[in-house]
Amino acid sequence: MFRRFENLIDPFLTSDDGQPPGWLISFYWHFIYQVKWVFLAAMVTGFFAAIVEVALFAFLGQIVDLVKDAQNPAVFFESHGPGLVAMALVALLARPLLFLLHNLVIDQAINPSFTNLIRWQTHRYVLRQSLAFFQNDFAGRIANKIMQTGPSLRESVVQSVDALWFVCIYTVSALTLFVRLDARLAVPLIIWIFTFIGLLTYFVPRVKDRAAEASEARSTLMGRIVDSYTNILTLKLFPNFELEDNYARSAMATLVGKFRSVARMITVMDLSVWMVNGMLIVGTCGLALWLWGQGVMTVGAIALAVALVIRINSMAGWIM
Repeated sequence: MFRRFENLIDPFLTSDDGQPPGWLISFYWHFIYQVKWVFLAAMVTGFFAAIVEVALFAFLGQIVDLVKDAQNPAVFFESHGPGLVAMALVALLARPLLFLLHNLVIDQAINPSFTNLIRWQTHRYVLRQSLAFFQNDFAGRIANKIMQTGPSLRESVVQSVDALWFVCIYTVSALTLFVRLDARLAVPLIIWIFTFIGLLTYFVPRVKDRAAEASEARSTLMGRIVDSYTNILTLKLFPNFELEDNYARSAMATLVGKFRSVARMITVMDLSVWMVNGMLIVGTCGLALWLWGQGVMTVGAIALAVALVIRINSMAGWIM
């Protein structure tokens, strides 16, 4: 196992070309495999949580239609009482329980333990490197990479099995409901899905590359600062604080520039998502109202469609 891990992590420690490594999936899987059942539990609980969430919106549309068509409010609860009680139990018990289980898996089982599992195994591997390895790099830079790898890898995996999985299930369920109401109502959502995938394809690699450069600049700054503190005795014996200030300032200036580059790309990405989301809301609402005017859609269906697209809009940021 140690030899396998050594082969996986060695490019991570030695490659500085900024190119996407072909071994990245294997590097991820090496850690995920050790706790695969926990991630599977997160996906299962996330699946049912998303289904229940969509079911509540579907029931919202049904309530609107039932209330609109009710001839006698006095007998409304007598006629629809069992269905209302069932959905009340779903909202009061089933939904909180599912989200609690999902939260326990993510926040209690994965986040603390998985992060430190990665840190522990990478630390053990780095500790066994040669003396020349440590002499050719900053101790702070090496330590910063070890500390950053754990939460970065964990967060990317958790977002994939939590937010991305949840939103995919949610969107597919919403698309199914739209098709059941009227196939034409699904057109704006289908266009949004393909446009959103296009934005992901365009922006994510660019943000990733700039974020990698910013991370490298942060590690360099950390290494220089820690190097100054580690060699404080030499600095005190042969003081040249202006040189030391410039040494750290240049690394900090580089980090600020790289960080601003990432922030600019994220701002453009967010603006694009907001515009696409706005078109989804306008398109779905306008089409729903037109279908209602043609007599092929109920008021409850309009409420369902509008509520779902607004919810999907709020979830779009999770994926990005």
